[in-house]
Amino acid sequence: MLISHVMPAALARLRTFDEHRSVRDAAEALSDTQVGLLVVLGSKGEARGVVSKSDLVRHLARWTYGEAPLLEVMSQSVVSASPKADLRQTWQFMAQQRLQNLPLLNANRKPVGMLDIRDALEAILQSEERQENELINYIAGYGYR
Repeated sequence: MLISHVMPAALARLRTFDEHRSVRDAAEALSDTQVGLLVVLGSKGEARGVVSKSDLVRHLARWTYGEAPLLEVMSQSVVSASPKADLRQTWQFMAQQRLQNLPLLNANRKPVGMLDIRDALEAILQSEERQENELINYIAGYGYR
């Protein structure tokens, strides 16, 4: 199963901000419980960094002014995946790295979605349940003559 299987949820969770938007704007966006990570965009719409709730807390702990641009707060290393990647492998990677959210980028590094680990796990579990039911039906002989 590919990540593209959960693209509707990933697209709904995607929030992007220009690198010059304020920390206050980011805090407002991250106050939404469905949003766990913001993708910070460069001038050509490419992913330049990400801002998490932890990034904001670290910034605020330094008592810096809330109108600072996201460029000063963001993590510049963007760990991401393609919607064409295997969902189970991506979920395992996220679990190993303790990532709750993972930006989905296209070939031009433009954001196309935000994979939430809960959405990935739910899709994997639904797939497993579907396969289990198919196997039970096969063994029981339902639908086969």
